[in-house]
Amino acid sequence: MISSVIRVSTLLIGVAFLLTGHGLQLALIPLRAELFEWSSLALGVLGSAYFAGFLLGCFSIPRLVSRIGHVRCFATLSALLTASILALALLETFALWFVLRFIAGIAISGLYLVIESWLNEMAENDVRGGVLGIYTAIVLVALAIGQLLLNVAPLEGDKLFIIAASLIALAGIPICVTRAAQPVQIPSATFSPLLIVDTSRAAAVSALIAGMVTSVYYAMGPAWGLQVGMEIRDISSMMALGIIGGAVTLLPLGRFSDRRDRRLVILTIMLLGAVFAVFAAFAPVTIAPYLMFVFGGCIMPIQALSLAHASDNIENRSFLEVGTGLLVMNASGAIVGPLVAALAMQSFGSRAFFLFNAVVLAFGGLLVLVMIRSRNPTREHFAKFQVMTTATAQGALQLDPRTDPETQQEQDPLQQNQ
Repeated sequence: MISSVIRVSTLLIGVAFLLTGHGLQLALIPLRAELFEWSSLALGVLGSAYFAGFLLGCFSIPRLVSRIGHVRCFATLSALLTASILALALLETFALWFVLRFIAGIAISGLYLVIESWLNEMAENDVRGGVLGIYTAIVLVALAIGQLLLNVAPLEGDKLFIIAASLIALAGIPICVTRAAQPVQIPSATFSPLLIVDTSRAAAVSALIAGMVTSVYYAMGPAWGLQVGMEIRDISSMMALGIIGGAVTLLPLGRFSDRRDRRLVILTIMLLGAVFAVFAAFAPVTIAPYLMFVFGGCIMPIQALSLAHASDNIENRSFLEVGTGLLVMNASGAIVGPLVAALAMQSFGSRAFFLFNAVVLAFGGLLVLVMIRSRNPTREHFAKFQVMTTATAQGALQLDPRTDPETQQEQDPLQQNQ
């Protein structure tokens, strides 16, 4: 295990720089837009543009990587993302920001894909789950640190844009100088809606709900904090604590779901998230960071649990294809979420940030409950839960041990008897 981590250490160092800069710009964009006195709807449109670009990148970038290779593609996309962030400081024009956020979504999707497929190539089968766990931990910690970097410079200046862009540019150094062999091929995204629904309706719905609420968290959370009068240091702490809350609960909930009907675990955290969201909407602003820790602990693991539940029902289907389908469902929810939440906040005020999440989670929980009552689990769990982030490309699905057909057959006695 240690030797495998050392072998991919340059990639992991690049990930740390990349995601720290990315986390900073994710928090900075809605705050600067709020300072421009743009409407909540404008903020939601920017968030939706970013996630639309992310979804497009999942399907378009693999062909680019196949043509020019991983190192050149990483250098190209990191330069594109760096330029898109720096360009935000040039003009306060909504149309320009919309285009730049769309471009940023494409770039970060491709960067995730390059890193994850490269890790998959270098990780041996018997330690692949451990490498995925370390990668996930680095992603979450880096995103949280990025939120905290909001405190190092005034929000009104351009220094924070420069810091975010510099961190992303620095990420290219360990990647471009690595001696690690490049992967021979890149995973291509295929998506069949009927396959996803046929595999697990509950997983498909849960992935969609997860995309909606986590995208609203990232796209509208900092702006909500500014609207209710929070200081920047409190906003950054609140956003970081939400990510840390998800990191803390991710593995325990996953392991617990290995011994239960995973749909019950998903139902429980959706309903708990809805309850805490309602409470947070009317609670004093001073305790918002602590409530966000609990809220993040409820919403961040939903996507990983959805993938785990889908993997329980894959049978002879491709895990990569099913996982890609759930990624598309998640990204589709992420496109819709910020737009609808922004409309709600513009119509009903800042409290609609939490109330929208509460309604979405409660509705999702109701749908999952109906599915639980109408359909018993088709089989037991044969693949253990694997950690994953809420913002990742299909490359991480190939890194997941459940993608390996041989591993899946060893864990699945039903397939051995077919």
